[in-house]
Amino acid sequence: MKSNNIFLLLPNIIGYLRVVLYAISFISHTFGHGLWCLIFYLMAFLLDELDGQAAKRLNQRTQFGATLDMVTDRAATTGLCFILAQLYPEYLLIFILLIALDVSSHYYLLQATSIQAEHNHKNTKRWSKNRLLNLYYGDKRFMDALIFGNELFYILLYLNYYAPNLPLDLIHTGQILLWSIFPIYLLKQITNVIQLYASAVCIAAIDLQQRQLFTDTVKQ
Repeated sequence: MKSNNIFLLLPNIIGYLRVVLYAISFISHTFGHGLWCLIFYLMAFLLDELDGQAAKRLNQRTQFGATLDMVTDRAATTGLCFILAQLYPEYLLIFILLIALDVSSHYYLLQATSIQAEHNHKNTKRWSKNRLLNLYYGDKRFMDALIFGNELFYILLYLNYYAPNLPLDLIHTGQILLWSIFPIYLLKQITNVIQLYASAVCIAAIDLQQRQLFTDTVKQ
């Protein structure tokens, strides 16, 4: 199969659409259209589930598609965090740390699964003994809940910035939702920390094995 056939699979086309929608979302914010920013961001986020379902039902799962999906997710979350850092400058350092954690934990995960010759980065059972991490990647409903909670928390923060322009009832509802979703958001960040640590331990263990093999070979 030619590479361009991979590029034109339906799940990957949906992935390109997500990239475009996220770009329009951030452009909308830049020009002061907060509502359109949220609408396009939500559309792109919801399409993430659609491309996964399409890949599964059409048997069109590819490494290119998985990479596109992860890179798009990381870029989108990073972009939204940059916007929130602009809206809440007093929390700039926190948003920088959150971006660093999100990107580094997923990069280390890809490295660990690549070294283990895994075709799916969500298969952690071979190298991670952490129950939370295995639950996260083993139970799609649990994963979806944490991912949705993570994105919803950021979206509610974005809405909260514009809260003074909203009716009082909506303000109170938004604040209740924000604090209600916070435990789920916090659990997602804990999962990222564990993912970073477990992936780093896996990579270091493989390095140790290779060094020991080299030492044994030299002795012989």
